[in-house]
Amino acid sequence: MGIHTKIKADPSFPIQEVESCIRSALNEQVEQQNILRPRSTSACDPTIDSLVVVELICAIEETLGVALPASFAPRGGYEDVETCVSELVAETRGVWVNLVKKEQHHE
Repeated sequence: MGIHTKIKADPSFPIQEVESCIRSALNEQVEQQNILRPRSTSACDPTIDSLVVVELICAIEETLGVALPASFAPRGGYEDVETCVSELVAETRGVWVNLVKKEQHHE
């Protein structure tokens, strides 16, 4: 279902769907990263690095059928899961609201 179809069906932001998508993709990425780069973590390493954040953004884009700006991936990543989830949900909500406004303007 494309973004336009989703907006017409229900213009409210699908927060539960987005949060579930992020958490699921995050779990998958953490498992893959542990296999690819087993290492001890240092105090300098973020809990969720920027490469993982890019994968999370791709998962959100696929789920919603929308393109998100590259600025969503902060340099260095995130220090904890909850900050990552809450910030990505907030950024995605902002994009969604703008798309809804544009879609409603074109009707």
